[in-house]
Amino acid sequence: MQNSSITCMRLNYNQSTSKLLSLYGSSCVALFVAWSSRQQQNETSAAAQSGGESRDKIAQTIQSSQQPRVLSKSNHLKYGKVKAHDKILYKIFGKDLPTPRLLTPDDPLFDTPQMRRGLAQRRRDEKELEGIQKDIMTCVQINDRNCIESNMQRVSELMYGKGVTLQVREDFLIQYGCTPYDDTILDKILSFGKPIMDIGAGNGQWSRALEKRLQERGVKVMNDYIVAYDDLSSIPLNTEIYHKFTQPAKDYFFNVQTMDGVDAVKLIKNRGRLLLLVYPPPGDMALEVVRNYAEFPGNDILVLVGEGNGGANANNRLFDFLKRVDDNGNAWVLLEKMDVPNVPGGGKGLEQVFIFQKVNI
Repeated sequence: MQNSSITCMRLNYNQSTSKLLSLYGSSCVALFVAWSSRQQQNETSAAAQSGGESRDKIAQTIQSSQQPRVLSKSNHLKYGKVKAHDKILYKIFGKDLPTPRLLTPDDPLFDTPQMRRGLAQRRRDEKELEGIQKDIMTCVQINDRNCIESNMQRVSELMYGKGVTLQVREDFLIQYGCTPYDDTILDKILSFGKPIMDIGAGNGQWSRALEKRLQERGVKVMNDYIVAYDDLSSIPLNTEIYHKFTQPAKDYFFNVQTMDGVDAVKLIKNRGRLLLLVYPPPGDMALEVVRNYAEFPGNDILVLVGEGNGGANANNRLFDFLKRVDDNGNAWVLLEKMDVPNVPGGGKGLEQVFIFQKVNI
């Protein structure tokens, strides 16, 4: 089970620094010294891994406060093409293309100038990190606590922003997981009035926040209105430390069921739900989940929270999948794109909230 410093990582680093990050607590430098001793004794040792209202009534309550931006079968075709002047405004001034819009293979949604600039800065940060890594290993070899702590603070600021301590980062991860939310984002997700399936939920912070948001509105939530799943391969926080009896778990975590994402979307009880994917890992996991989700007619709302082309989440195969029409005429319309809030400890992430609706054309 991976440590949060590894799971939500955006920069590349070597194996030795990986071990340091796995072992580093928010305030206990002694962990480094303990690690150094173990490293000298055994170079191959690694850090231990670790009743309510009906759904229809809940939907009515939610939708009464905010109408979702959903396309009907009769009006989605008019969003099929982006006008030429919109493309010109995008290329010259960087003005966002209008939404809702039907995605096409050349849509720049996942490859924006902002994304490219952010990735360029990330590559520069990785170069700087290489030098810090050498300094850290020198500190470990001589068991210099102050040296280790000061260099780990350098790593923290490089990864997460100036002035961000490892304690601030840990507090962020406890409340949000890898990506922050705010009430506007939560309200938008709830506005569709659909039960929610959170795949790759980690410790379940987003699911818990959605549940709390409903309760703030006086909505009595059924036990299965929001369901969360994770295969436990990359939990944002070590569950051996943050187990269910700790205060952070009581305040921010959700009842996350252990299950592969594809298996979860195939369950009959999960059909017709909104699919929430927050900070999916790099690779095909998100693609396979979305592909299997889309097979069922009632599964038509996807909320994807992550970075675009070349970023830390999913891969281009998912982005290409969302920009094409399948053999059955199913396609994805971008209903809205939202920025995630800038929260201390959130790092230098390039995530955005992408909200899609599956339509048949």
